[in-house]
Amino acid sequence: MDDLWVVLPHIGAGGAQKVGLLAAEHFATQGFTVRILSLRHEHPIKHQLPAGVEVFDLGPLRDNWNRSLLARGRRFTFAQVLRLRRYVSRVGLWLIELTWPWCEHKVHPGSDSFVTQLLCWCMEGIGGLRYDRLRKLMQKQRPRRVLALLTKTNILCAAAVWDLPVHLVVSERNDPRRQRLDHLWSHLRRIFYRRADVVTANTEGVLKALQAMGPWKRLDLLPNPLPGGLSVVEREEQSNDRQREVLAVARLVPQKGLDVLIRAFASLPPSAREGWSVTLVGDGPERQALEALASDTGLRESIRFEGFRSDPLVFMRRASIFALPSRFEGMPNALLEAMAAGLPSVVSDASPGPLEMVSDGRQGLVVPCDDVSAFATALQRLMLDGDLRDQCGDAARTTLRALDWDVVEPHWRSVLALPAQS
Repeated sequence: MDDLWVVLPHIGAGGAQKVGLLAAEHFATQGFTVRILSLRHEHPIKHQLPAGVEVFDLGPLRDNWNRSLLARGRRFTFAQVLRLRRYVSRVGLWLIELTWPWCEHKVHPGSDSFVTQLLCWCMEGIGGLRYDRLRKLMQKQRPRRVLALLTKTNILCAAAVWDLPVHLVVSERNDPRRQRLDHLWSHLRRIFYRRADVVTANTEGVLKALQAMGPWKRLDLLPNPLPGGLSVVEREEQSNDRQREVLAVARLVPQKGLDVLIRAFASLPPSAREGWSVTLVGDGPERQALEALASDTGLRESIRFEGFRSDPLVFMRRASIFALPSRFEGMPNALLEAMAAGLPSVVSDASPGPLEMVSDGRQGLVVPCDDVSAFATALQRLMLDGDLRDQCGDAARTTLRALDWDVVEPHWRSVLALPAQS
């Protein structure tokens, strides 16, 4: 029986994946048996997988080897049956939601009421084959502890262990009030999070949002840890090859607001931009649009797109300023890593998470969300003031010492119900 399972939607680029892998690696080195489960098959692996940790996925959801007419017909028929089942399940969930004030008390783990049975049947239809395989795996393996990350993965895991003796911890990574979550899944979250032994948030802002959503068995703050191999770098230990470079490390998606960074940098006076460049580390569906924007500004040579890198610390130790223009966030690992490397930051005020780490004028500068002019002003201020960069970098290092594993590990053990260190 495994001591800890870490369940992820996939093992691709993303802060939640990184946190899950960090936790798996750390507790594996502490002598626990750790297993990583990916719900999506053959997703491109972006982050480095921890040594000594078993990693597996649920396998392909369909086979493509048999292309005969008969096989295709069977698959088509099966797909239509699944589609009909999904539709009927949605209707069932709609009825449960409509009558929720009257049936709420009948829906809880261990209940054999008709409403509970209907709910579980509907979940099988909504979750499809992926949920079916997850449920059967949980029933067969019976892990002691499960840590799930990201909303839909949390819901699927909660449903899969609904009536099983598993210590379940679910982790919300973004403010649920700002999430673009389908109404159906929002309703499922309110119901199935009742099964979680601990509902966790990675920032105080997310914690407050969850508090307003309903009663939980236990609601707790679980901060992102620093990577095991990452230590806070003192200024005197740094190399002297800092370059005049503004760095952003993020997925290239609208949420991250990298278009704001490009426009802000382009709006600076040529005298302020002279000798400076912008480096974007990450990949995503917005890359082509962002590259076109950089070309339109006439600064394509000064804005470098590096793509995904498994070790962004190389860039952080080289850059002079970190930029986080996001439109919403939880607690981005890239920001924490940049602070550990002694980088002052320019962050937007869109989300409470980053503001718990960066105070305006102390660890960096805070600007209004989507305000290109304000972002440009903050960039220019740091670009022209080396003393301010040093002061903010020193304060960032001091702040990050609170996230070393030595500090956060006892609380992680408490949340995961792992034995305390002897």
